[in-house]
Amino acid sequence: MHTRGTLQYIKPDTLVMTQSAPRKAVYRIEGDRLFVNGARRGVAVNRYPGVLAIVSGLEGLLSGNYPLLAHDFTIRLQGSRKAWRLRLQPRLRSLKRALTRVAISGRGAQLTEIRTRAPNGDTSDMRILP
Repeated sequence: MHTRGTLQYIKPDTLVMTQSAPRKAVYRIEGDRLFVNGARRGVAVNRYPGVLAIVSGLEGLLSGNYPLLAHDFTIRLQGSRKAWRLRLQPRLRSLKRALTRVAISGRGAQLTEIRTRAPNGDTSDMRILP
């Protein structure tokens, strides 16, 4: 399955993913809670290893917390400041069950895209909204 959508980061601790394909859905993470399609009651993010892996990578990246990022992932940076790609491969067994890799692209200080691949071959492409 190939998932497409957009991702928006709202400071200090909210991520909103609006999925456009294969079916429409909205996922909002506030702190450690996940809300689906406008639900008022969320569930703990740690119940979903795939979501937790993406959140962990984004948290380390967006907060500039290299030790957190390096603890969870093997890191490889390519490109220049004008156009770069950060490749993350999970180190932790719990993350490896959910992800085989994450590729984060950007221009300057702006993230533009996050692509993930799961062990079962599922992929997700997210454009980042400013």
